[in-house]
Formats: sequence, structure tokens, C-alpha cells
Amino acid sequence: MKLAEQAACTGKTTSFTLMQRAGKAVAEEIISRYSKQPVLVLCGMGNNGGDGFIVAAALKKKNWDVTLACAVDTHDLQGDASRAAETWRDDIITFEDLEIPEEGLIVDAVFGTGLSRPVEGQIYETLISLRETDCPIIAIDVPSGMNADTGECQDCTPQAEITITFARKKPGHLLLPGRQASGEIIVADIGIADDILPPIGPFMMENSSELPWGEADFDKPIYAHKYHHGHVVVLGGRGMTGASSLAASAALRMGAGLVTVVAPANTAIIHQLQNPSLLVEPIGELARFKEHIKDPRRNAVLIGCGAGLDNIGALKKIVFDSVQATPQKICVLDADALSVFEGDTKILMSVLGAHCILTPHEGEFARLFPDIKGSKPERAFAAAKRSGAVIVLKGADTIIASPDSRLVINSNGSGWLATAGTGDVLAGMIAGLAARGLLDPFEAACAAVWMHARASELAGAGMISSDLAGHIPAVWKELIDPQEEPETAE
Repeated sequence: MKLAEQAACTGKTTSFTLMQRAGKAVAEEIISRYSKQPVLVLCGMGNNGGDGFIVAAALKKKNWDVTLACAVDTHDLQGDASRAAETWRDDIITFEDLEIPEEGLIVDAVFGTGLSRPVEGQIYETLISLRETDCPIIAIDVPSGMNADTGECQDCTPQAEITITFARKKPGHLLLPGRQASGEIIVADIGIADDILPPIGPFMMENSSELPWGEADFDKPIYAHKYHHGHVVVLGGRGMTGASSLAASAALRMGAGLVTVVAPANTAIIHQLQNPSLLVEPIGELARFKEHIKDPRRNAVLIGCGAGLDNIGALKKIVFDSVQATPQKICVLDADALSVFEGDTKILMSVLGAHCILTPHEGEFARLFPDIKGSKPERAFAAAKRSGAVIVLKGADTIIASPDSRLVINSNGSGWLATAGTGDVLAGMIAGLAARGLLDPFEAACAAVWMHARASELAGAGMISSDLAGHIPAVWKELIDPQEEPETAE
């Protein structure tokens, strides 16, 4: 955004012009959302504080009752912030003398996206007091103390009712806990044109059907038959048969032409009873799994959902045989197919490639990449580079990263996804969509993650993992025929 703002400053547009636009946009948003009432504007020493001065002056001009407090003496302000302070022609309270009101609105313009140090002293105490007030807080750009790159929040970061940011969301608006601290996020236009961004090269995107994957023709043409839509092979487990059944059913709902569960002979009947639309093949010796994927029409393999770790050697062999199969298969590795390599990841990394999609949660990621540290996007990006595979680092803020440097943050979904089996459904959805060949593995993973979250929104409160697949058709209808909105669960 710093580069974008610099690029936008041409001709009559200056950095102060952008600050004026930002401040006026915040004031207009406040006026449109709230009834006229007292407003306390808290300003810091940087450009975020400068925005706050513009907001205060704009509201005052509209006859709002505005109180302004600044963290430093205005004589110590520099650059655009100092110039913005000159627009405020009324009293200024110090943070030391400030009493947080019990009524009205509070505008948080203390720290913006440039904060890189711990908050201390009187500013810390003031922000702590904001955490205890019932007044709605309107944050400018980010709630003070939040890291705009990582979403990490300091213990003094206040809870905003709305956050008004400019031109584009920042990664921290999508990553937890920053996403929660930001409240409702509003993106205001301050005149930074879209054509400024491509030369700068931002590579993080928010997941949505407006990304390239949303342009695919997902409908099935009338002339096609089942083998045109891919054949997914799912490894079934000895004990946790529900996991592989959930995954296999989800793969079918995503449009895969055929889905076969290859399961130990003593559990094959369970999979047959779970869903009559599935093909089921019993296997006597797990080490012979590769015989079940040698048919070239079987183009996608899902391993790990309920596979179990009782036969580590056989499970590793299944992974290696699948990843190195000829012709090449799309390989989705989940759960036990990842954990089985704990402490022995080097050989796995040597055989993975862009046809592989790894779907770890945080615990599985730590077992597979124990030395990779940093923010969630940084870790997912590093893992994709190391493995050469697509990484789906799951959570409420799932990250999808590709080895060619694309990275997407998912932000939709329901808290009801925090229940057993939803990860198995996601793995099946990824495999089922990837098998259709409409998208590359990265785009298929992005689409499936978004659809999985959207299905949870449609399912609503009380949802369990077995409910998800039944809501996939409604999500397909939104994507294929978006004119009519489906009814959500009450």
C-alpha cells in the first residue's frame, strides 16, 4: 500500500490529498451509519493520527460534538500529520488528562499499518481503557496494536465495531485474531486506481468467486459422460470409516464422475452401506494399493482420511506409489498421510510436486514442517516452496499457497465448521473438483475451500460434518446460476 500510495501521487495528487480523502471517507461513513452524538477522536503521532484530525474537523464542520485527544504535543507532529493537525481549530486533550466517555462514539486513529513495536506507557493505558468501554469504536485502517501483515494483536488492541481501511484490505484484516478485532471491515476508495497495482505485484488475494477460478464453466455439458469428469480413488481406513466415507461423498458432490473407495476387506461393507453412489473395492494387503490406481482414467487419489497409523510402512508406500504413479495423478494428502512422515520428511519432499495438494491443520503442519516459523502466510508460502506442492493450511483463516508464489486467504465460513469430520469433507471436495480437470490444483483447492465454507454458511447453526455435502448443490447453483439466492438455514 505504501508503494501504491507513492504511485498514486502524481500531478495534483499528493500524499496529503490521499490523507484528506481518507479522513473525509471515514467521516462520511460515520455520518451515514450513526445518529448524531458525541464523538471522541484519539490521534497518534503518525499518518493514522493525521487521518484522525481530518475526521474530527470534518465531523465538527457538520455540527457534531467532537472531542479530540492526541498522544503527543502537536508541535512534535511531522509531515502530513502536522499539516492535518492544522485543520483542527479547537482544544486538544492529552492522553494523560483523558477520561474515556461512557456514551457516544470513539474513533481509533492512534496506530495504523506501520506499527512494528510494542505499545507502552500512557498510550498503552489509554488503549486498555478502550477495551473496557461500551462505546462503539471506529478504527481507521486497523485497530491500534494490530499487525496489518500478520493479524497479530497486542493485548491492548481494542475491539472495533467497524474498521475503515483504504483501497484494499490488508492481510491482517483476514487473518485471526486481527479479523475478529477489526469487526466489520469497510474498504473506502481514496482514488488509488486499479492499474497502479499490477506493476507493484501484490500476490496475496482474498478468496472469492471473483478470482480466476470463478470464471470456470462448472456446469456439466449434456454430451459428456462420467469418465469426462474424473475418477477419484479414496483410501478407506480400518477403523475411522466415517472419515473416508465423508470425503468420498463430498468428492461425488463436487462433480467427479466416479469415486471409488479402496478399503480393507473387513470395512468395505461399511463404505458400501454409507452411500450407494460410491464404488467400493476391498483390498487384502495395503501394499498392493497401486493396483487400484493403475487405470489411467483414475486420475485423482485421496489418502489420509481415517487411514490410521497402525501400519506406517504400508501407508508410506501408498503415498509414494500414488505420488509417483504413471500416468501422473492428482494427489491429495490429508491427516494421517501427513502425520506418518513426522521426523522423516526429507524423502517425502523429494517426491512431491505441483500435482500434489497437502491439507494440514496446524498440528499436522508442525509435524511435517517443524522448522518453519513465522506468520501463517509466511509458513504456508515457505512450505509450498520447499515441497513443490500446493499447501492448504487449514483453520478459520485457511491459507492456500502454491509453489509458484500464488497465495490466497479464505475469509468466509461459519464457526460451526469446528466439528469433527469437516476437514475430511474438505479433502474430498478438493479431490473431486481437481479430478474434473477444469482448474489447476491450486485453483481447485481455492475453489473447494471457498465452497466448503459457503456450504457451512448455508447449513447454519447446529451443522455437523455429514450435513455439508448436502449443501454443496446449493453452492453450485450460486456459482452456475447466480440469479437466484438460496435460502439459508434459520
